[in-house]
Parts: sequence; structure tokens; C-alpha cells
Amino acid sequence: MPTAAALLRTARHDRGLSQRALADRARVRQPGIADIETGAHDTTVDRLEQLLAPLGYRVSALPTRGRPVWEASAAIRESVQSEDAPRAWRELIQLADDLAREPDATRVALAVTPPLPTGSARHDAVLAAVTDYRLRGLPRPGWLDDPAYTLAEPWDVEPISALRRAARRNTPPEIRRHGVYLHRQELESL
Repeated sequence: MPTAAALLRTARHDRGLSQRALADRARVRQPGIADIETGAHDTTVDRLEQLLAPLGYRVSALPTRGRPVWEASAAIRESVQSEDAPRAWRELIQLADDLAREPDATRVALAVTPPLPTGSARHDAVLAAVTDYRLRGLPRPGWLDDPAYTLAEPWDVEPISALRRAARRNTPPEIRRHGVYLHRQELESL
């Protein structure tokens, strides 16, 4: 379940503001924002709305149990920081599964908020690639076109060289546009 801390940090990061700058805009003290973002203090929905408003964000409820992309990025970031590559991959596959299960409008809503950087250009790109693939034919949020989510040097995710040619042939264009080569079957765990 997403926390107020993660939501506030994600929205603030998306707008490129420091805690101090947000505090000035929201007319609150910066240590209060730090306390919320570190989880030292929880907050109310009203308070969170007050802090998100200057960022151009709102709190909304969606009829889903699926994780939004920004929340998956936070889990992937934790995996990258702890150097747990298998967990990071499981988080990506879970995101692909979660998005695939949702009705179109909910799928788009879960992808609207830009993700936090994971700390790995490859993970950022594959996160965007998976999201783009699951939004095929639907409205795409602008963050998917940000160059930060496309690798300069293509990445063949397939570790076995004999299987790379098939993976490249079977990489959907929505994934390839992010500089990632990944066989579509890798995302079909449903």
C-alpha cells in the first residue's frame, strides 16, 4: 500500500522542488515535510492535499488494488539499492501483470504519475518499456517520452547469447523505443 511519504516524495521529485521550496509554496515549515517524507510522522488526507496542491497534484481513489507505476518504481529502487537484481526483476514482472489485469482507463490512471528514478538507467528504461507496452493503443503519459527513460546504448535483457536474436525479433515496438530488447513472452506470466 502506498504511503503518504512515498507519494509526497514522488510528486515533489516530479516537479523538481526541494523540500524547502515546497514548504515555501505550501506555507508550512520544511521540517514538517521532512518528517512526512521520512515516515517519522504520518499525515491526514487533508494535510497531504495541502502539500500536493502547490505541486499540481491531488489525492484520488481508484477502483483497483493494482499498484501505480510510481509505487513500483520505489520498490525497484529499493531492490537496486540493495543490489537484489532478482527482486527488481520480480517487481517489473509484477507491474506488467498488474497493468495487464486492469481495465483500460484504470491502466492509464496507474501510469500517469511519473516514477521515481530507480538509480539504474537500465531499470528506468525497462520500467518505462513495460509501462509503454501495457498501454499499447491507449493514451500515454508524457513521462514515457522523456529521454531519461530511453537507453543510449541498446540493452539485450536476454542473458543467453544464442537466444538474443529471437528476443530481438519478438521485442514489441513499445519496448524497443526505450532501447530495450525483451521477448514479449518474458512479460506473459498471467
